[in-house]
Amino acid sequence: MLATQQTQSLSEFRKKAAETIERLNRTGDAEILTVNGEAHAVLLSPAVYDDLAREAELSRDVAAIRQSMKEIEEGNGRPAREVFDELRAELLAMKAAQQKAAKRKAAG
Repeated sequence: MLATQQTQSLSEFRKKAAETIERLNRTGDAEILTVNGEAHAVLLSPAVYDDLAREAELSRDVAAIRQSMKEIEEGNGRPAREVFDELRAELLAMKAAQQKAAKRKAAG
């Protein structure tokens, strides 16, 4: 879990940026940068940021799956074959239109 107990003023960070970044990468802790005593930014190591981003994406995916399951339970779903058949027909129509346009361009 991220520890955000570490704070540092922006002016102090400017003096010790390399040291701070090395510590963040080593410990995995977060650090809050302050301006005039108020939090203005949070520093994270790239590894911690990547972990948080993956967790957020997973959380969004789980929420979408739960919503989809709820809709199916409520009878709002459609058979996958029906959806794919419609998509296939749309793609084939698009391909035919592109081929027709290419023929007109080549002829004219």
